[in-house]
Amino acid sequence: MASLVKKRSGRPRSAQIDAAVIAATGKLLAERGYTATSIETIARRAGVGKATIYRRWRSKEELVVELLSHVAAGVEPVPDLGDTRSELLRLVSEAIEHLKRTPTGGIIQGLASELSRNPKLSRLVRERVISLRRAEVGKVLKRGIARGDLRADTDAEIAHELLIGPAYYHLLLGGKQLDEQFAERIVDAFLRGAAAD
Repeated sequence: MASLVKKRSGRPRSAQIDAAVIAATGKLLAERGYTATSIETIARRAGVGKATIYRRWRSKEELVVELLSHVAAGVEPVPDLGDTRSELLRLVSEAIEHLKRTPTGGIIQGLASELSRNPKLSRLVRERVISLRRAEVGKVLKRGIARGDLRADTDAEIAHELLIGPAYYHLLLGGKQLDEQFAERIVDAFLRGAAAD
């Protein structure tokens, strides 16, 4: 006769532990960079064992991608403001503010060199993180095209790089002050090429 007792599936994941590990990963990436951040140092900073981390994430890459996915999920969608320039400005300004006011800027700086030599991590970041921002740019462009403000052949992928790329360039290489005036210059330069005739 089959047993009526169900097997226990083990303890459910603790959201508190997940949050502690993700926060520790972000801080260590910003402080030390990707190479010097190990699962062991993350575990120590989060106050958990390495096995706890490996039960949740199979590799450091997966953990970093989840961290970046949390960061990307915190980006607010741009509402329909009825004006394409205002929406593009909101998009770029919020990206800049996100880099300045949250740990995101330090995390990106800590990851920059690794992304250029780690195809797996680079692919995961493009698929799970950058694609979300690109989709948001695409929504704003579609509204702009529908209003007749932007050319119908405006390329969303290139637009994403032209609008968001300068903020990352200056974050990584220094230089221009990341502020509202810089956001306006980016948007106005983009519109000179993309605005409908």
